[in-house]
Amino acid sequence: MNILRLISLLTLSLLVGCMAAPDQPPLTASSNGKPALWKVSDAKAGHAYLFGTVHTLPPGVDWQSAALNTAIADTDGLVTEVTGLDDIAAISALYSKLGVSKGLPPLEQRVPPALQAALSDARKDSGTAAGVLDRMETWAAALTLSNSISSDMGALAEFGVDASLQNRFKILNKPHSGLETVAQQLGYFDGLSETDQRLMLAAVLRSKDNAREQTQALIDNWMRGDVDALLKNSDNGILASPSLRETLLDARNRRWADQVTIMLGQGRKPFVALGAAHMAGAGGLPALLAARGYKVTRIQ
Repeated sequence: MNILRLISLLTLSLLVGCMAAPDQPPLTASSNGKPALWKVSDAKAGHAYLFGTVHTLPPGVDWQSAALNTAIADTDGLVTEVTGLDDIAAISALYSKLGVSKGLPPLEQRVPPALQAALSDARKDSGTAAGVLDRMETWAAALTLSNSISSDMGALAEFGVDASLQNRFKILNKPHSGLETVAQQLGYFDGLSETDQRLMLAAVLRSKDNAREQTQALIDNWMRGDVDALLKNSDNGILASPSLRETLLDARNRRWADQVTIMLGQGRKPFVALGAAHMAGAGGLPALLAARGYKVTRIQ
């Protein structure tokens, strides 16, 4: 699977600075999209809605719907993966603290020879000052380059689903909480083995040439609500590493299912909006909650 698609679907791709305007026209999306939406209910507890999101999008994507409006009205608050993303200074400081180290080998020594040219091109396109990427740990360099490639297609967090939902719930005066902290999310990457970090970096570089095509496919599948297609062939891609899959996907899904279960037991009615990859397959949130005895109904 294209790593840029996976990062957008799986976990927040945190920006460490302002990106330049895209060199090409932004990606597009069909009108009247209907991304996947579920209702989770239990006769003795509260109920929840599960909505699979894309964290970065080009401007002008219309993914709102009548079913979504009804669900939002029927909830008492928004739950996303993380809160505090508006504090750019704090995020940048944390990113630097975790992602920058002394004595690292140059980035060229951390990628296979066949990817040297791709790394050189990615360095130039990112606009990052000379030497900055070399001081980054491999995971941080991978995310920085991934952000640069995504922004060049006009796909940014400010246009993403999370930002839109947060603004909407703020207008409705409904609370917003997160299942994780920014420190936790960056910590998942920081805790990866160097082998897995280099796998991520290599995947970013290999994705560069077909990033636009692959990201367009992501948006199209998401707009159609085809959750399984979003992770198609993932077992042959970045998630082929068992440790990466466990850290970034499966373990987090299990913890989040625990947290949603607690909310339901408290009689709450949360609107749970998470990266769409976390909704797919037998290990996704809908399946995990159904296995716990909740009624899980796909409503869009």
